[in-house]
Amino acid sequence: MIKTLRRRVVIYTLLSVALVLFLIMGVINVVNFVRIDQSSDNILQYLAENGGEFPRMPEFEREDGQKDEQKDERGRGRGGRMDMTAETPYETRYFTVTLNEDGSVKEIDTGKIAAVSSSDAIQMVNKALSSGKESGYDGHYKYLKQISDGEQLFIFIDCNRDLTSFWSLLRTSLLVAVFAMIAISILVILLSPRMIKPIAESYAKQKEFITNAGHELKTPMAVIESCTEVIEMQSGETKWTTGIREQIKKLTGLTGRLVALAKMDEGADNLVMTELDLSQLAEETLDGFRLASEQQERALETQIEAGIMVKGNRESLSELISILADNALKYGDPKEAIRFSLTKQGKKVLLIQENSAEGLKPGNYEKLFDRFYRGDTSHSSEIPGSGIGLSMAQAIVLSHGGTITAESPDGKHLRFTVHL
Repeated sequence: MIKTLRRRVVIYTLLSVALVLFLIMGVINVVNFVRIDQSSDNILQYLAENGGEFPRMPEFEREDGQKDEQKDERGRGRGGRMDMTAETPYETRYFTVTLNEDGSVKEIDTGKIAAVSSSDAIQMVNKALSSGKESGYDGHYKYLKQISDGEQLFIFIDCNRDLTSFWSLLRTSLLVAVFAMIAISILVILLSPRMIKPIAESYAKQKEFITNAGHELKTPMAVIESCTEVIEMQSGETKWTTGIREQIKKLTGLTGRLVALAKMDEGADNLVMTELDLSQLAEETLDGFRLASEQQERALETQIEAGIMVKGNRESLSELISILADNALKYGDPKEAIRFSLTKQGKKVLLIQENSAEGLKPGNYEKLFDRFYRGDTSHSSEIPGSGIGLSMAQAIVLSHGGTITAESPDGKHLRFTVHL
């Protein structure tokens, strides 16, 4: 259990850190791309407003004798746009193509860019026309189409520098995130024993208490049983002595199961694992329950695939099957059959036990594996049991590296599924 808890602490911690880390990285890169995209949109719009070129802006003399561009009362540059500076016309690589009303080429201006020829410009315009979009990207070029007096003006600007910067930041942030996750993973794995140390110590004390209490209770129970025998020898058997014997038997079984469960929680390290024929073991174990099922006039139906070999503890796996069968006999509908199936699916073994039961709703019933839980049926209090049998079944399955689930597919039947 402690190993499982440690594993979950590590997994959930790393998932939380990864989620936050990559969320931050994603927000940074999205904001960066939106900024780049908005900047190129502003430049395209400014060029469209000025016929596809940067107009000369009024300049004024500074006190140091240098000339500067005209700015508005808020300190903004060309056209009142914050991202437009005096250097923008010299930094922007762009070209324009003007089409007549009939779609023929009126004018091509590639004087502000060296990487695009007139034929390249016409080809890119045709691609933009076929897309039917007013604006968009063609590789690392962004374009805008404006219609005025029947003519179509296409403006393309080169965003290669900004997009290269974006991809560079994206790659860098991904590498940083990956290395950060590796570093955090190492730290979490190394520190996880300290993180769960208080829980591990508390759990160890709990198991120690259960084990010690179980052994300590054996002596007074033996004494009570001996005293009961003496009373019966002197006064004969009565309903009172019979009741005492029944309670002693019940208490003995409960303490034995608690001690066994405490040991089982320590995991597979304390179990002797051998290669065994699970099919044969299941048949032998279930044969012991056929008489009980016949006494209840119930059918015990088995569908067990022959020759299924597993590596496990014979006593524990026999106990697992016994717990499922006993649970079905106690709480299942007396008029319906109990069904067991054992099959192999690839490298896994599938054990299914199903029986009808009262008071169910469709869904999972994982709470049945809680210790001392005995369900909500009206007759559960009348049936002998301690409510830890299924907890033991779960501990046995976990100690063999498997899983066990409980569910009701239709609200009428209860199904336990074991994967080994």
